[in-house]
Amino acid sequence: MKSKMLRSGVAGLSAVALVLAGCGRDDAADTEVAGVTEEPCPEAVDQEKGCIYLGAITDLTGPFSPIGAPMIEGSQAYWRYVNENGGVGDYEVDMVTHVRDNTYNETTHSQEYREIRDQILMLAHSMGTAHTNGILDDTRQQNIVTVPASLGSNWLFEEGVMEFGTSYCAEAMNMVDYAVDEFDAQSIGVVHFPGDYGDDAANGAQIAAEERGVEFFRYTTAPGGTDEQTAVIQRILADRPDVVLLSTSAIETGAVVGATVAQGFEGRFIGSTPTWSAGLMGSQAAPALEARYLHVGAVAPWGHDSEGHEQMRQVAETIGAEPNDWFVLGWGASSVIHGLLEQAAENDQLSRSGLFESVDSLSGVDTRGMFPEGAGDYSGELNENASRENIVSRVEADSPTGLVLEEEWYVGPTAADFEYTEACYLM
Repeated sequence: MKSKMLRSGVAGLSAVALVLAGCGRDDAADTEVAGVTEEPCPEAVDQEKGCIYLGAITDLTGPFSPIGAPMIEGSQAYWRYVNENGGVGDYEVDMVTHVRDNTYNETTHSQEYREIRDQILMLAHSMGTAHTNGILDDTRQQNIVTVPASLGSNWLFEEGVMEFGTSYCAEAMNMVDYAVDEFDAQSIGVVHFPGDYGDDAANGAQIAAEERGVEFFRYTTAPGGTDEQTAVIQRILADRPDVVLLSTSAIETGAVVGATVAQGFEGRFIGSTPTWSAGLMGSQAAPALEARYLHVGAVAPWGHDSEGHEQMRQVAETIGAEPNDWFVLGWGASSVIHGLLEQAAENDQLSRSGLFESVDSLSGVDTRGMFPEGAGDYSGELNENASRENIVSRVEADSPTGLVLEEEWYVGPTAADFEYTEACYLM
Protein backbone atom coordinates (compact mmCIF):
# COMPACT_ATOMS: atom_id res chain seq x y z
CA MET A 1 0.00 0.00 0.00
CA LYS A 2 1.33 3.38 -0.93
CA SER A 3 1.62 6.05 1.70
CA LYS A 4 1.86 9.73 0.85
CA MET A 5 5.47 9.59 1.91
CA LEU A 6 6.34 7.58 -1.19
CA ARG A 7 5.75 10.58 -3.38
CA SER A 8 8.67 12.57 -2.07
CA GLY A 9 10.84 9.49 -2.38
CA VAL A 10 10.09 9.18 -6.07
CA ALA A 11 10.68 12.86 -6.59
CA GLY A 12 14.05 12.65 -4.94
CA LEU A 13 15.14 9.75 -7.15
CA SER A 14 14.10 11.28 -10.46
CA ALA A 15 16.98 12.54 -12.50
CA VAL A 16 15.58 15.56 -14.27
CA ALA A 17 17.61 18.49 -15.41
CA LEU A 18 14.88 20.90 -14.46
CA VAL A 19 14.79 19.86 -10.83
CA LEU A 20 15.73 22.89 -8.81
CA ALA A 21 15.51 23.40 -5.10
CA GLY A 22 14.64 26.75 -3.58
CA CYS A 23 13.16 28.62 -6.50
CA GLY A 24 11.66 31.78 -5.14
CA ARG A 25 11.46 34.59 -7.66
CA ASP A 26 14.59 36.28 -6.41
CA ASP A 27 16.88 33.45 -7.46
CA ALA A 28 14.89 32.46 -10.55
CA ALA A 29 16.76 35.07 -12.57
CA ASP A 30 19.83 32.85 -12.43
CA THR A 31 18.09 29.56 -13.06
CA GLU A 32 15.33 28.12 -15.20
CA VAL A 33 12.25 26.46 -13.74
CA ALA A 34 9.87 24.66 -16.06
CA GLY A 35 6.50 26.37 -16.09
CA VAL A 36 7.62 29.39 -14.06
CA THR A 37 8.76 32.62 -15.74
CA GLU A 38 9.99 36.03 -14.72
CA GLU A 39 7.84 37.51 -17.46
CA PRO A 40 4.21 38.31 -16.65
CA CYS A 41 1.36 36.05 -17.74
CA PRO A 42 -0.18 36.84 -21.17
CA GLU A 43 -3.27 38.33 -19.52
CA ALA A 44 -1.51 39.62 -16.41
CA VAL A 45 -3.29 41.79 -13.89
CA ASP A 46 0.03 42.98 -12.41
CA GLN A 47 2.86 43.39 -14.91
CA GLU A 48 5.39 43.27 -12.07
CA LYS A 49 4.63 39.64 -11.23
CA GLY A 50 5.99 36.51 -12.90
CA CYS A 51 3.85 33.69 -14.25
CA ILE A 52 3.08 30.10 -13.20
CA TYR A 53 1.81 28.00 -16.11
CA LEU A 54 -0.56 25.13 -15.35
CA GLY A 55 -1.40 22.53 -17.97
CA ALA A 56 -4.81 20.98 -18.66
CA ILE A 57 -5.78 18.17 -21.03
CA THR A 58 -9.49 17.54 -21.19
CA ASP A 59 -12.38 16.65 -23.46
CA LEU A 60 -13.58 19.83 -25.17
CA THR A 61 -15.25 18.32 -28.24
CA GLY A 62 -15.81 14.60 -27.49
CA PRO A 63 -18.41 12.62 -25.52
CA PHE A 64 -17.44 14.08 -22.16
CA SER A 65 -17.15 17.68 -23.36
CA PRO A 66 -20.27 18.64 -21.33
CA ILE A 67 -18.10 17.86 -18.31
CA GLY A 68 -14.64 18.94 -19.49
CA ALA A 69 -15.51 22.34 -20.93
CA PRO A 70 -17.32 23.76 -17.88
CA MET A 71 -14.73 22.29 -15.50
CA ILE A 72 -11.99 24.16 -17.36
CA GLU A 73 -14.12 27.31 -17.39
CA GLY A 74 -14.57 27.01 -13.61
CA SER A 75 -10.82 26.55 -13.09
CA GLN A 76 -9.98 29.53 -15.28
CA ALA A 77 -12.49 31.67 -13.40
CA TYR A 78 -10.89 30.62 -10.13
CA TRP A 79 -7.37 31.60 -11.21
CA ARG A 80 -8.68 34.88 -12.60
CA TYR A 81 -10.07 35.59 -9.13
CA VAL A 82 -6.76 34.63 -7.50
CA ASN A 83 -4.75 36.86 -9.87
CA GLU A 84 -7.05 39.81 -9.27
CA ASN A 85 -6.47 39.35 -5.55
CA GLY A 86 -2.68 39.25 -5.49
CA GLY A 87 -1.77 35.96 -7.13
CA VAL A 88 0.49 33.39 -5.48
CA GLY A 89 3.53 35.02 -3.89
CA ASP A 90 5.35 36.95 -6.60
CA TYR A 91 3.42 35.21 -9.39
CA GLU A 92 0.11 35.07 -11.14
CA VAL A 93 -1.29 31.81 -12.50
CA ASP A 94 -2.09 31.00 -16.13
CA MET A 95 -4.36 28.04 -16.94
CA VAL A 96 -5.29 29.26 -20.41
CA THR A 97 -2.17 29.01 -22.56
CA HIS A 98 -1.62 25.26 -22.15
CA VAL A 99 -5.18 23.87 -22.25
CA ARG A 100 -5.52 21.04 -24.78
CA ASP A 101 -8.41 18.98 -26.20
CA ASN A 102 -7.98 15.19 -26.03
CA THR A 103 -11.39 14.51 -27.67
CA TYR A 104 -11.45 11.72 -25.05
CA ASN A 105 -8.91 9.78 -27.11
CA GLU A 106 -5.98 8.21 -25.25
CA THR A 107 -3.48 8.66 -28.10
CA THR A 108 -4.42 12.30 -28.52
CA HIS A 109 -4.11 12.78 -24.77
CA SER A 110 -0.54 11.48 -24.83
CA GLN A 111 0.34 13.60 -27.88
CA GLU A 112 -1.04 16.76 -26.32
CA TYR A 113 0.78 16.06 -23.08
CA ARG A 114 4.11 15.85 -24.87
CA GLU A 115 3.33 19.13 -26.65
CA ILE A 116 2.95 21.05 -23.39
CA ARG A 117 5.19 18.99 -21.10
CA ASP A 118 8.16 21.33 -21.08
CA GLN A 119 6.10 24.49 -20.56
CA ILE A 120 4.09 23.63 -17.44
CA LEU A 121 4.83 23.51 -13.73
CA MET A 122 2.14 20.89 -13.09
CA LEU A 123 -0.70 19.17 -14.95
CA ALA A 124 -3.64 20.64 -13.10
CA HIS A 125 -6.38 18.79 -15.00
CA SER A 126 -6.04 15.44 -16.79
CA MET A 127 -9.36 13.96 -17.93
CA GLY A 128 -9.76 10.21 -18.30
CA THR A 129 -8.42 7.52 -15.99
CA ALA A 130 -6.88 5.36 -18.72
CA HIS A 131 -5.69 8.50 -20.52
CA THR A 132 -3.90 9.75 -17.42
CA ASN A 133 -2.47 6.32 -16.66
CA GLY A 134 -0.91 6.36 -20.12
CA ILE A 135 1.27 9.36 -19.32
CA LEU A 136 1.90 8.72 -15.64
CA ASP A 137 5.33 7.13 -16.00
CA ASP A 138 6.53 10.18 -17.87
CA THR A 139 4.95 12.72 -15.53
CA ARG A 140 6.75 11.01 -12.65
CA GLN A 141 10.06 11.07 -14.52
CA GLN A 142 9.52 14.78 -15.17
CA ASN A 143 8.41 15.43 -11.56
CA ILE A 144 5.13 16.85 -12.84
CA VAL A 145 2.43 16.60 -10.17
CA THR A 146 -0.75 15.50 -11.94
CA VAL A 147 -4.35 16.18 -10.92
CA PRO A 148 -6.75 13.68 -12.55
CA ALA A 149 -10.20 14.91 -13.55
CA SER A 150 -11.67 11.58 -12.54
CA LEU A 151 -12.43 9.89 -9.23
CA GLY A 152 -11.04 6.39 -9.64
CA SER A 153 -9.92 4.79 -6.36
CA ASN A 154 -6.68 3.86 -8.12
CA TRP A 155 -5.45 7.44 -7.70
CA LEU A 156 -5.13 6.86 -3.97
CA PHE A 157 -2.25 4.49 -4.71
CA GLU A 158 -0.39 6.42 -7.39
CA GLU A 159 2.73 8.45 -6.67
CA GLY A 160 2.82 11.89 -8.21
CA VAL A 161 -0.97 12.16 -8.33
CA MET A 162 -2.96 14.71 -6.34
CA GLU A 163 -6.48 13.33 -6.23
CA PHE A 164 -9.46 15.26 -4.91
CA GLY A 165 -12.98 14.29 -3.95
CA THR A 166 -14.39 10.93 -2.88
CA SER A 167 -13.63 7.99 -5.17
CA TYR A 168 -16.32 6.40 -7.33
CA CYS A 169 -15.89 3.29 -5.16
CA ALA A 170 -16.57 4.98 -1.81
CA GLU A 171 -19.25 7.13 -3.44
CA ALA A 172 -21.14 3.97 -4.47
CA MET A 173 -20.77 2.56 -0.95
CA ASN A 174 -22.51 5.71 0.29
CA MET A 175 -25.24 5.27 -2.32
CA VAL A 176 -25.99 1.76 -1.05
CA ASP A 177 -25.92 2.79 2.61
CA TYR A 178 -28.17 5.76 1.87
CA ALA A 179 -30.63 3.49 0.04
CA VAL A 180 -30.71 1.02 2.93
CA ASP A 181 -30.96 3.60 5.71
CA GLU A 182 -33.27 6.14 4.07
CA PHE A 183 -35.44 3.97 1.81
CA ASP A 184 -35.25 0.64 3.66
CA ALA A 185 -33.95 -0.98 0.48
CA GLN A 186 -33.73 -4.78 0.59
CA SER A 187 -32.41 -5.11 -2.96
CA ILE A 188 -30.02 -2.96 -5.01
CA GLY A 189 -29.32 -2.92 -8.73
CA VAL A 190 -26.43 -1.03 -10.34
CA VAL A 191 -26.32 0.05 -14.00
CA HIS A 192 -22.73 0.84 -14.93
CA PHE A 193 -20.28 1.30 -17.74
CA PRO A 194 -17.45 -1.25 -17.90
CA GLY A 195 -13.97 -0.08 -16.94
CA ASP A 196 -12.26 2.37 -14.68
CA TYR A 197 -15.30 4.49 -13.78
CA GLY A 198 -18.27 2.13 -13.84
CA ASP A 199 -16.55 -0.94 -12.44
CA ASP A 200 -14.87 1.07 -9.69
CA ALA A 201 -18.35 2.24 -8.62
CA ALA A 202 -20.05 -1.14 -9.11
CA ASN A 203 -17.37 -2.93 -7.07
CA GLY A 204 -17.85 -0.40 -4.27
CA ALA A 205 -21.62 -0.92 -4.42
CA GLN A 206 -21.17 -4.69 -4.23
CA ILE A 207 -18.92 -4.38 -1.19
CA ALA A 208 -21.55 -2.26 0.56
CA ALA A 209 -24.41 -4.54 -0.48
CA GLU A 210 -22.59 -7.51 1.05
CA GLU A 211 -21.88 -5.53 4.22
CA ARG A 212 -25.55 -4.57 4.54
CA GLY A 213 -26.91 -7.98 3.56
CA VAL A 214 -29.10 -6.83 0.67
CA GLU A 215 -29.79 -8.57 -2.64
CA PHE A 216 -27.57 -7.24 -5.42
CA PHE A 217 -28.03 -7.07 -9.21
CA ARG A 218 -25.35 -5.88 -11.60
CA TYR A 219 -26.16 -4.52 -15.08
CA THR A 220 -23.26 -3.62 -17.39
CA THR A 221 -24.20 -1.30 -20.23
CA ALA A 222 -22.66 0.83 -22.98
CA PRO A 223 -23.14 4.53 -23.75
CA GLY A 224 -26.32 5.49 -25.59
CA GLY A 225 -29.95 6.53 -25.34
CA THR A 226 -33.11 4.51 -24.80
CA ASP A 227 -32.56 2.16 -27.76
CA GLU A 228 -29.10 1.19 -26.46
CA GLN A 229 -30.47 0.67 -22.92
CA THR A 230 -33.32 -1.69 -23.87
CA ALA A 231 -31.66 -4.79 -22.44
CA VAL A 232 -30.84 -3.11 -19.13
CA ILE A 233 -34.31 -1.61 -18.88
CA GLN A 234 -35.92 -5.03 -19.35
CA ARG A 235 -33.68 -6.59 -16.70
CA ILE A 236 -34.58 -3.88 -14.18
CA LEU A 237 -38.28 -4.41 -14.90
CA ALA A 238 -37.82 -8.16 -14.40
CA ASP A 239 -35.72 -7.99 -11.19
CA ARG A 240 -37.53 -5.01 -9.64
CA PRO A 241 -34.77 -3.95 -7.18
CA ASP A 242 -35.89 -1.43 -4.57
CA VAL A 243 -33.22 1.06 -5.60
CA VAL A 244 -31.20 1.29 -8.83
CA LEU A 245 -27.77 2.91 -8.74
CA LEU A 246 -26.48 4.56 -11.92
CA SER A 247 -22.79 4.86 -12.79
CA THR A 248 -23.09 6.04 -16.39
CA SER A 249 -23.33 9.44 -18.04
CA ALA A 250 -26.34 11.77 -18.02
CA ILE A 251 -27.62 10.36 -21.34
CA GLU A 252 -28.16 6.91 -19.83
CA THR A 253 -29.64 8.47 -16.68
CA GLY A 254 -32.43 10.04 -18.72
CA ALA A 255 -32.96 6.92 -20.82
CA VAL A 256 -33.08 4.38 -17.98
CA VAL A 257 -35.09 6.44 -15.47
CA GLY A 258 -37.55 7.73 -18.05
CA ALA A 259 -38.26 4.35 -19.68
CA THR A 260 -38.47 2.21 -16.55
CA VAL A 261 -40.78 4.62 -14.73
CA ALA A 262 -42.95 4.93 -17.83
CA GLN A 263 -43.26 1.12 -17.82
CA GLY A 264 -44.39 0.91 -14.20
CA PHE A 265 -41.16 0.61 -12.21
CA GLU A 266 -41.81 2.01 -8.73
CA GLY A 267 -38.28 1.98 -7.29
CA ARG A 268 -35.87 4.86 -6.77
CA PHE A 269 -32.60 5.84 -8.47
CA ILE A 270 -29.36 7.21 -7.07
CA GLY A 271 -26.69 8.42 -9.50
CA SER A 272 -22.89 8.77 -9.31
CA THR A 273 -21.18 12.14 -9.87
CA PRO A 274 -21.09 11.96 -13.74
CA THR A 275 -24.76 10.96 -14.10
CA TRP A 276 -26.25 14.44 -13.92
CA SER A 277 -26.52 17.28 -16.40
CA ALA A 278 -28.79 20.30 -16.15
CA GLY A 279 -29.88 19.47 -19.70
CA LEU A 280 -31.89 16.55 -18.29
CA MET A 281 -34.45 19.04 -17.00
CA GLY A 282 -35.46 19.68 -20.60
CA SER A 283 -35.94 15.98 -21.38
CA GLN A 284 -39.03 13.79 -21.28
CA ALA A 285 -37.55 12.08 -18.23
CA ALA A 286 -37.63 15.27 -16.12
CA PRO A 287 -40.83 14.45 -14.13
CA ALA A 288 -39.54 10.95 -13.29
CA LEU A 289 -36.17 12.36 -12.27
CA GLU A 290 -37.75 14.95 -10.01
CA ALA A 291 -39.83 12.24 -8.32
CA ARG A 292 -37.39 9.34 -8.10
CA TYR A 293 -33.74 10.38 -8.62
CA LEU A 294 -31.07 11.53 -6.17
CA HIS A 295 -27.57 12.62 -7.12
CA VAL A 296 -24.51 11.80 -5.03
CA GLY A 297 -21.52 14.00 -5.83
CA ALA A 298 -18.23 15.53 -4.78
CA VAL A 299 -19.39 19.14 -4.34
CA ALA A 300 -22.66 20.85 -3.52
CA PRO A 301 -24.64 22.22 -6.49
CA TRP A 302 -24.37 25.74 -7.90
CA GLY A 303 -26.95 27.37 -5.65
CA HIS A 304 -25.54 26.04 -2.36
CA ASP A 305 -25.00 28.46 0.50
CA SER A 306 -21.29 28.38 1.30
CA GLU A 307 -18.65 31.10 1.23
CA GLY A 308 -16.91 29.37 -1.68
CA HIS A 309 -20.10 29.03 -3.70
CA GLU A 310 -21.03 32.68 -3.11
CA GLN A 311 -17.57 33.79 -4.22
CA MET A 312 -17.78 31.54 -7.29
CA ARG A 313 -21.19 32.86 -8.33
CA GLN A 314 -20.00 36.47 -8.04
CA VAL A 315 -17.06 35.80 -10.36
CA ALA A 316 -19.20 33.74 -12.75
CA GLU A 317 -21.64 36.62 -13.06
CA THR A 318 -18.85 39.03 -14.03
CA ILE A 319 -17.77 36.77 -16.91
CA GLY A 320 -21.27 35.75 -17.99
CA ALA A 321 -20.87 32.05 -17.12
CA GLU A 322 -24.07 30.02 -17.04
CA PRO A 323 -24.87 27.97 -13.90
CA ASN A 324 -23.26 24.55 -14.23
CA ASP A 325 -22.30 22.06 -11.52
CA TRP A 326 -19.19 21.02 -13.44
CA PHE A 327 -18.05 24.65 -13.31
CA VAL A 328 -18.42 24.29 -9.52
CA LEU A 329 -16.20 21.21 -9.50
CA GLY A 330 -13.53 22.95 -11.59
CA TRP A 331 -13.54 25.90 -9.20
CA GLY A 332 -13.38 23.65 -6.14
CA ALA A 333 -10.54 21.50 -7.48
CA SER A 334 -8.53 24.64 -8.22
CA SER A 335 -8.92 25.79 -4.63
CA VAL A 336 -7.07 22.63 -3.53
CA ILE A 337 -4.33 23.21 -6.13
CA HIS A 338 -4.12 26.80 -4.89
CA GLY A 339 -3.29 25.46 -1.43
CA LEU A 340 -0.43 23.41 -2.89
CA LEU A 341 1.03 26.37 -4.80
CA GLU A 342 0.76 28.63 -1.74
CA GLN A 343 2.56 26.07 0.41
CA ALA A 344 5.31 25.59 -2.19
CA ALA A 345 5.75 29.35 -2.53
CA GLU A 346 5.92 29.83 1.23
CA ASN A 347 8.52 27.05 1.45
CA ASP A 348 10.53 28.60 -1.40
CA GLN A 349 9.93 25.38 -3.37
CA LEU A 350 8.11 26.67 -6.43
CA SER A 351 9.57 24.07 -8.76
CA ARG A 352 8.46 20.66 -9.98
CA SER A 353 10.45 18.80 -7.36
CA GLY A 354 9.31 21.32 -4.77
CA LEU A 355 5.67 20.62 -5.58
CA PHE A 356 6.26 16.88 -5.19
CA GLU A 357 7.63 17.48 -1.71
CA SER A 358 4.91 19.99 -0.87
CA VAL A 359 2.10 17.54 -1.71
CA ASP A 360 3.31 15.18 0.97
CA SER A 361 3.45 17.95 3.55
CA LEU A 362 0.11 19.54 2.66
CA SER A 363 -2.07 18.94 5.72
CA GLY A 364 -5.29 20.62 4.62
CA VAL A 365 -6.74 23.46 2.56
CA ASP A 366 -9.48 25.97 3.37
CA THR A 367 -11.85 25.48 0.42
CA ARG A 368 -14.48 27.77 2.00
CA GLY A 369 -17.08 25.06 2.07
CA MET A 370 -16.51 23.63 -1.40
CA PHE A 371 -15.13 20.40 0.07
CA PRO A 372 -15.53 18.93 3.58
CA GLU A 373 -13.30 19.94 6.46
CA GLY A 374 -9.96 18.17 6.17
CA ALA A 375 -9.87 18.36 2.37
CA GLY A 376 -6.42 18.77 0.88
CA ASP A 377 -4.69 16.65 3.52
CA TYR A 378 -2.08 14.52 1.77
CA SER A 379 0.32 14.39 4.70
CA GLY A 380 -0.63 11.09 6.33
CA GLU A 381 -1.36 7.50 5.46
CA LEU A 382 -3.91 6.75 2.77
CA ASN A 383 -6.59 5.36 5.05
CA GLU A 384 -6.28 8.34 7.38
CA ASN A 385 -6.99 11.04 4.83
CA ALA A 386 -8.87 9.42 1.92
CA SER A 387 -12.07 11.37 1.30
CA ARG A 388 -15.21 9.38 2.17
CA GLU A 389 -17.98 12.01 2.23
CA ASN A 390 -20.51 12.94 -0.42
CA ILE A 391 -23.14 15.54 -1.13
CA VAL A 392 -26.65 14.15 -1.69
CA SER A 393 -28.87 16.31 -3.92
CA ARG A 394 -32.45 16.04 -5.14
CA VAL A 395 -33.94 17.41 -8.33
CA GLU A 396 -35.97 20.60 -8.35
CA ALA A 397 -37.04 22.09 -11.64
CA ASP A 398 -36.69 25.73 -10.61
CA SER A 399 -33.14 25.46 -9.21
CA PRO A 400 -30.24 26.90 -11.26
CA THR A 401 -28.84 23.52 -12.38
CA GLY A 402 -31.75 21.25 -11.46
CA LEU A 403 -30.11 20.07 -8.21
CA VAL A 404 -30.55 21.28 -4.64
CA LEU A 405 -28.86 20.05 -1.47
CA GLU A 406 -30.58 17.16 0.31
CA GLU A 407 -27.78 16.17 2.72
CA GLU A 408 -24.31 17.62 3.20
CA TRP A 409 -21.24 15.41 3.54
CA TYR A 410 -23.02 12.13 4.03
CA VAL A 411 -20.83 9.13 4.85
CA GLY A 412 -22.36 5.71 5.42
CA PRO A 413 -21.00 3.00 7.70
CA THR A 414 -19.44 0.98 4.86
CA ALA A 415 -17.30 3.80 3.46
CA ALA A 416 -16.48 5.08 6.95
CA ASP A 417 -15.01 1.73 8.00
CA PHE A 418 -13.56 0.61 4.67
CA GLU A 419 -9.83 -0.15 4.70
CA TYR A 420 -8.17 0.51 1.35
CA THR A 421 -5.52 -2.07 0.48
CA GLU A 422 -5.76 -1.72 -3.30
CA ALA A 423 -7.91 0.05 -5.88
CA CYS A 424 -11.52 -1.20 -6.05
CA TYR A 425 -11.01 -1.71 -9.79
CA LEU A 426 -7.64 -2.90 -11.06
CA MET A 427 -6.86 -1.82 -14.62
